[in-house]
Amino acid sequence: MAPSHEVIPHIWVPLPDGARLAARVWRPTTTHEIATPAILEYIPYRKDDGTVARDETTHPHLADHGFTCIRVDMRGSGSSDGVLLDEYSDQEMADGESVIRWIADQPWCNGKVGMIGISWGGITGLQMAARRADGLEAVIALGATDSRYYDDGGYYVGCMVGETVGWASIMLSYNTRPPDPQHRPDDWRELWVERLRDAPLLLGLWLDHQREDDYWMRGTVASDHSRIRIPVLAVSGHADCWPNAVPRLVANLNGVVHGIQGQWSHRYPQMAIPGPTVDFLPEVVTWFDHWLRDASTGDLSLPALRFFVQESVRPSTFHAERPGRWIAFEEWPSPLVTPRTFHLCRGELALHADPVAAPRVVSSPQTVGLDGGEYMPWFSFGIGPELPADQTGEDLGSCCFDTAPLDDPLTIVGESVLELDLASSRPQALVAARLCDVAPDGTSTLITRGVVNLSQRESKTHPEPVVPGESVSVTISLNHVGYELPPGHRLRLGVSSSYWPIAWPAPRPVELTLLSSSRLHVPTVGDLTPMTSPRPAPEQPSSEAYEPVAPHHERRRREVDDVTGTHSLIIETDNGSTRFHATGTEVASTSVQRYDIHPDDPLSAKAYYSWTWSARRDDWHVATTAETTMTCTADTFDVEAEITASEDGVRFFDRSWSQRHPRDHF
Repeated sequence: MAPSHEVIPHIWVPLPDGARLAARVWRPTTTHEIATPAILEYIPYRKDDGTVARDETTHPHLADHGFTCIRVDMRGSGSSDGVLLDEYSDQEMADGESVIRWIADQPWCNGKVGMIGISWGGITGLQMAARRADGLEAVIALGATDSRYYDDGGYYVGCMVGETVGWASIMLSYNTRPPDPQHRPDDWRELWVERLRDAPLLLGLWLDHQREDDYWMRGTVASDHSRIRIPVLAVSGHADCWPNAVPRLVANLNGVVHGIQGQWSHRYPQMAIPGPTVDFLPEVVTWFDHWLRDASTGDLSLPALRFFVQESVRPSTFHAERPGRWIAFEEWPSPLVTPRTFHLCRGELALHADPVAAPRVVSSPQTVGLDGGEYMPWFSFGIGPELPADQTGEDLGSCCFDTAPLDDPLTIVGESVLELDLASSRPQALVAARLCDVAPDGTSTLITRGVVNLSQRESKTHPEPVVPGESVSVTISLNHVGYELPPGHRLRLGVSSSYWPIAWPAPRPVELTLLSSSRLHVPTVGDLTPMTSPRPAPEQPSSEAYEPVAPHHERRRREVDDVTGTHSLIIETDNGSTRFHATGTEVASTSVQRYDIHPDDPLSAKAYYSWTWSARRDDWHVATTAETTMTCTADTFDVEAEITASEDGVRFFDRSWSQRHPRDHF
């Protein structure tokens, strides 16, 4: 259909305390309604030069279908007032409620507001729903979590994430960028300096809260799912870092909730990597048509959960597409899913227990995990080698248990659970579990994984060390997934005592003794009738909002220092540059990630992330660099960070942090 919307590049949204938030609006120009429903996306990633490309894939389409879309930069981001002091702060939530009320009260709005967003935006939508923001009627949350400590950006199922250093450095970069002088000609530089001076080092905040305390519960809607009473459409992918929230929300919300779990990474379905893409925007239109129009459009007739079952593939760090099929469940948990129990005996996943089988001992090299791929595959600026590699090397450093070659397909749908009886040689340890698809030629493809900090085996709030040598029972929930192993392949469980850099290593090398009383429960389904595959997304039309100037390049390599024996994973990325036509600004960025560790020394773990960003227009040229390094001792996590800023090529600001945080059962 021909475009039927206008774009307002910049407006101010006033807040009760006098602050203003910067927003961009897409407004229908041909509609029989005087007032339209509104769709809000509320995030901190800079509407003018951060999310323009992604915004163009969503909001213009929705505006063409009769919705007013408004993309708001949070306080402290983009050209909005203030300094961003934390994720999901009380101020951020109060501002969000005010924004929704303001939108609902506008003459161009029919009083009904929906929210859509991925990642931070999805999490915020869920929190606004839990707070019952006045005027909010429905939410679409993509790539989000309802449990911040369990699987958000700071911690991962109770483990300190090495790649958290990268996320902290990215946010340090975002939070110290200047507003646009075109929107704030009188005070842009003053506000920039304020952000440079006052922006916090989020990594330090997270290290001050190493257990699930009130800091994390503040943004955790899973603490009381019943607070959410408006309709929720939850969407994620198996390759995302947060594949568990969709099934959790579908299982626990009492109101209207529907879930979609595809094969993709941390992306919108219409831009899915791995593909195939999904023509998701018509579904968005249908959802908001139903819940935001004054007269609903009738029964949506959606299943509770739509799930993509991936077919077996050879391991690769990039897949353009994952073959498979879609299936649907009318309820979740579903009686159509049957757990199949395997016993860990003599290196086998056996169908029957063997109480006299000898225990197995695993003491993994610290390098296990380096082939695990990105914690959060994103492909944010272009394709790259972000997915897990062949797991054969990881398997060699793990204690593995295999099935016999399968006679029939084994279709896994949902959350596998490992009940592990073990003894640890140290009071502090972690255990990682991976399920792999082993082909007849021996290649090993990662299916799903889970990690547990043994001190948090009973509680993430009140951790307790393990008594060395004493048998304990640990439950490891592996990430939800849909995957089918074909006949002739074997299912492998790999158990390791390290998983770097996804999990920061325990302070000392550890031996784990795995007892044969351990069991693996795998959720399986039979021959379910596949649902009709959704249409692939149409090719995105070229946008008049921006144009690429220089392409994206990424180089990933592994190195071993011949002198020290340290293994390094190094990821160097040039994100290219883009020109945004609304402001005439050209933006470029580069980043470097480095994760070092010695196979025998967990205290050698070192994570480094650097992000350089620049923007130029006419006679305006600004740049920032944020660097963060984290190392450790047996008793502390040590952080060094620095932010620098330059104007017209001249460095004028430098701020650094040097922090030492006691290890709290990590």
